[in-house]
Amino acid sequence: MPQPEVLGKNGSFMVLRAYHSHVAAFNKYRKDNTDSEEEAELLGAKMWGRWRSGAPLVLSPDHDDKALGDDPSRNNDFGYKDDPYGKKCPFGAHIRRMNPRDSEDFILSDVRIHRIVRRSVGFGEVVPPDVIEDDGKDRGLFFIGINAHAMETVEFLQSQWINDGNFMSLGEEKDPMVGLHFGDKGGSDKDSDADTFTVPADPIRKRYHGIETFNTLHGGEYFFIPSLSALKWISELS
Repeated sequence: MPQPEVLGKNGSFMVLRAYHSHVAAFNKYRKDNTDSEEEAELLGAKMWGRWRSGAPLVLSPDHDDKALGDDPSRNNDFGYKDDPYGKKCPFGAHIRRMNPRDSEDFILSDVRIHRIVRRSVGFGEVVPPDVIEDDGKDRGLFFIGINAHAMETVEFLQSQWINDGNFMSLGEEKDPMVGLHFGDKGGSDKDSDADTFTVPADPIRKRYHGIETFNTLHGGEYFFIPSLSALKWISELS
């Protein structure tokens, strides 16, 4: 806690992360591991947990819904209790890992203490879904997380929910979108569970191998955001 007490009271911590996004590589992976553009779109949605519009899979599991994606009062108002086996939104999907909501957590923990206010802003030119060769331009996003305690929130998410699949009984699987992967480019066995993404389905699950690092973390910083009362105290310092 920042000292004196008046400085820290009611303040928040902010974490900044800068990611470079390998969009063409992501497009190529979707294309190489599916038989049609429709399947490629579905695979991308399964990895993210949302369709391209932002519509969550758990509310629209079979097709994109732009109206849902454009409606902020609906597109974040959902849980996972009606999808206990991950057949709508896989356990390993990015948004389900980063906020399990009311999922059954296979390792006992309190999801509530790991909550953060999260926002992001993208930069760089948009890459169309059919482009599979990198143009060398810089693009990605800046992520901001506001939280009460960086070690129990963002750092926990990074070490446990992103890079460890054990909490959802996924073994060594990592987050397919922001986890550190090697794919089949060396540094890891192509068939390693760490570079695998599992999609529950009937009659049998499907496993995608050779996941690459689609978003590279370039850096970040930790900040303290003082409260209004702290700002008032600072302004009165002589």
